Amino acid sequence: MYLIPFVALFREQAIAETRTIMTRNHAELPDDDYALAEAYCTDPDCDCRRVMLNILGRRQGHVATISFGFDRDEEMAGPFLDPLNPQSRLSGVLLKLVTSVLADPAYVGRLEAHYYQVKGVTAAPTPAVQRVLAQYGAGEVPPLRRKSHRKKSKRRKR
Repeated sequence: MYLIPFVALFREQAIAETRTIMTRNHAELPDDDYALAEAYCTDPDCDCRRVMLNILGRRQGHVATISFGFDRDEEMAGPFLDPLNPQSRLSGVLLKLVTSVLADPAYVGRLEAHYYQVKGVTAAPTPAVQRVLAQYGAGEVPPLRRKSHRKKSKRRKR
């Protein structure tokens, strides 16, 4: 399973809809703006129904990776700090903040809609989507068929 950033497929939408947590004078976090950058599974046969939230501080870069499943009754629904991805000394505190953000049903609904958008475009990828998937190493991507723009040359008979 490969994960791809939502912004790689839907740039303008991701820029407009990415949730940000701003901290000022927080007891345990430095002042910063933390983006919750979404990543989704690209395997059209997988129905994991999850989002990976990469927490990116404007000043600090990547500070946490949080996994969240949409099926709340599942054992691994989360949210939890993903053990296979990078974390920092701030991850635990950020997990608490992100958990409170995930209590917003409208936000969770938006994440789930993004999940289905990604599944939709990766199930029958256009050439542009195929290029993005290939850039992120997203599994077996059929080769692009390129139209040749070269004119056939006519050979002169000697």
